[in-house]
Amino acid sequence: MTGQIADEVMHDGDWHSITAVEGTGLFDVAAHGFEPTVISTACYRGSVCRYRLEGRRLVLDAAEIGAPAGTAPVALFGVEPGRSAYPKVFRGRLSYVDIGAPVDFTGRLLVGAEVVDIGRLHMGFRPAYGFARVWELAFDEGRLTAAADRSAELAEVRRRLADTTPGPAQGEPARDWIGRTFSLSFAYSWPDP
Repeated sequence: MTGQIADEVMHDGDWHSITAVEGTGLFDVAAHGFEPTVISTACYRGSVCRYRLEGRRLVLDAAEIGAPAGTAPVALFGVEPGRSAYPKVFRGRLSYVDIGAPVDFTGRLLVGAEVVDIGRLHMGFRPAYGFARVWELAFDEGRLTAAADRSAELAEVRRRLADTTPGPAQGEPARDWIGRTFSLSFAYSWPDP
């Protein structure tokens, strides 16, 4: 298996990987009529999205969507597919950039930037403690209501897990661990060691 490419959000002047999601209302590829297919071993879910803040409003900035061969290109929020936001990774997919569509997400996101060494993670999404800069962002119907720097707390988690390697806990079935690594849950991304 392969580590997965995370959705991203532009925050604090940099792209941050979304490591955990609690809430509803992020862009849903299937709800917009797409049947995403695996893009690569690094993108089993078949899509990758980029979000940004316009003022305090969350908007969908770009989307890469895997589509079955022969799928006719269709517009997304009035934007025709074109050049890829990830040209080195996703060639020949439906690629949408500069979308600017408001996203009515309510809940919280844990986002990280600047990858740090936590050992080789062979699958799923990188947890928050695998980043040097981590933010918890809270939204209400797409409006940013709070942003808390969680870098120090996640550095402490990383320190406490320093003598471990990413993988199933002692006696944990591999299937359960794999499910957790793909879950984007706060419990996986910010464990209580």
